[in-house]
Amino acid sequence: MKPEPKLKPIDAEGILRKLSEMRKSIPFLKHDAPPPTQDEGVMGGLDAAGMNPDELEEFNYLAVADGLESLANELSEAIEEKKALALAKALEVYYAAEELAKDPAHTDLIPHVEAMRVAYEQSYGKPIPPKK
Repeated sequence: MKPEPKLKPIDAEGILRKLSEMRKSIPFLKHDAPPPTQDEGVMGGLDAAGMNPDELEEFNYLAVADGLESLANELSEAIEEKKALALAKALEVYYAAEELAKDPAHTDLIPHVEAMRVAYEQSYGKPIPPKK
């Protein structure tokens, strides 16, 4: 049986610090998470003194993987929120255009309203919901 290859050392604390900086630089992410205290550091103040070098590297890799996964989840959530907001605003425009198109002075909007309706149905596979 072949021994498992050893993990190459990484600067997990530095990587996590950089991830934290990246997270803060993304304007639409919520910044609710409190920064680590001076005592905790990025690694949460865990004592690695009892770990052998292989365990420590595995811990470092897992900490970085958790940090990356957390950032990816936050980005996905924020993007979904922004997409929902954009859809809500687009529907407001649609409803306003639909209402205006009923006025004989704005019949030029009818093809645009129809194009918006078709685009919505193609994207979502269902008719535009009625205005609330």
